[in-house]
Amino acid sequence: MAVLILDALNLIIYLPFLKPDEEDISKNIEALKKHNWYIALLEDGELKELIVHDKDVRQIIGRFNYEKLSRQSYQIKCERKLEDVLKKKMVA
Repeated sequence: MAVLILDALNLIIYLPFLKPDEEDISKNIEALKKHNWYIALLEDGELKELIVHDKDVRQIIGRFNYEKLSRQSYQIKCERKLEDVLKKKMVA
């Protein structure tokens, strides 16, 4: 019983620190390419460069929940999150 509790605690503690792999990132990018707001981001040369090459931006994209990307409300959340990180990268 104690082992189960410790396993659950470890999972809760370390889960937020797990990084998405390239497969997750690619899958999410393919899903995002269907949306006009993402296509508009890719049309900007500087933003496209960040989306394609910046590790932090790609990690954010990889963390999006693929199953929810078809929902309008979740898309809005993802759009805001991605735009925020891109703005920070542009300023830096």
